[in-house]
Amino acid sequence: MNPFNPLFDVPLASNFPATLAHEIRNPLATIDLSIEMILAGRQDEDLKTYVDIIKRSSARINDLVNEMVKTRSLEEVQIANQSLHHLLDEVVDMASDRIMLKNIMVRKEYDPTDCIVALNRPKMKIALTNIIVNAIEAMDPKEGELKLVTMSIAGKYVVQIEDNGCGISEKNLKNIFQANYTNKPGGMGIGLASTYDILESNHVKVHVESEVGSGTQFLLLFDKK
Repeated sequence: MNPFNPLFDVPLASNFPATLAHEIRNPLATIDLSIEMILAGRQDEDLKTYVDIIKRSSARINDLVNEMVKTRSLEEVQIANQSLHHLLDEVVDMASDRIMLKNIMVRKEYDPTDCIVALNRPKMKIALTNIIVNAIEAMDPKEGELKLVTMSIAGKYVVQIEDNGCGISEKNLKNIFQANYTNKPGGMGIGLASTYDILESNHVKVHVESEVGSGTQFLLLFDKK
């Protein structure tokens, strides 16, 4: 079986998420088939690099669809102790293709002691992914630097996610967590709104600072276990 096209390995329930999942899988199958046709008889290394990125992205979409139609919802996942360092590393690894395509530098400055906190791991990965992907998209190719910092301060662990991108105006900054608010062409205004809900449900405080032309900094405050 094509590992990038496991289209029917999760039984679908008769509900809207399942119907949506089915509709998403149909174009994914077409994408995967088209990739195989493009690669047939081709040895172009540059082409292969980009095709591999498409394959990984297609596989990631399929994984997300599979997660969506599982009988256990994200809300049912038990809160458990997790390493913030490992979570950040996983999210950066998931975003590695975007980072490579934009030739962005990633700088990690982690606290010497791992930051272990009680949280819903799948949902927190979504929240961190939304913040980090937004940071990547805000930076110029070959000039961007994504900075990830963890600190232990009093009864809190602090995660700092900082970019040197286009920044957010003071007027727009107060709206970034509002549902359906977006400045991105074609954006839906869902990412940061859902991120805020996830952080709040995990008792994580968030503070955002930004300046147009100088970048944006997210500060996340986690309670120590």
